[in-house]
Amino acid sequence: MVRLLSSAAKGVVHFRHPQFARCKVLDRHLQSLARYHFETRFASISVERCPFLTQKFQVRVLPCVLLVKDGSVVDRIVGFEELGNNDNFTTETLEKRIARSKAVDLPGGEMAKVPVSERPVAYSASSYDDQDIDDAGADLDY
Repeated sequence: MVRLLSSAAKGVVHFRHPQFARCKVLDRHLQSLARYHFETRFASISVERCPFLTQKFQVRVLPCVLLVKDGSVVDRIVGFEELGNNDNFTTETLEKRIARSKAVDLPGGEMAKVPVSERPVAYSASSYDDQDIDDAGADLDY
């Protein structure tokens, strides 16, 4: 995780709990974005399995997303307040919020009008099944 933060030009790191419904909602949206935004490194951290990182980055409310630019955390999204404060926000709403911190690039031209789910896949993300990939509790890609 620390290597990801220090080496990534752009990154999105989701601190999640496997039992929290809102973390699962956010995971679905981030999976969609990861398939399109190959310029950004997406990661998922289990707060149960990585209490040190949770404490180090002062994560107190879930879900929490850290936005990384040039190896530094530049912003964070905590809960769903900025996304409409309900579970029914769109992937495009999340994409625009992440883009405000320059952690993803918004599409230009005609592609800007196309919903994320209908865009051509730019990156074939690995399958993601809500289980941790490595012993540290981090899924390094969605």
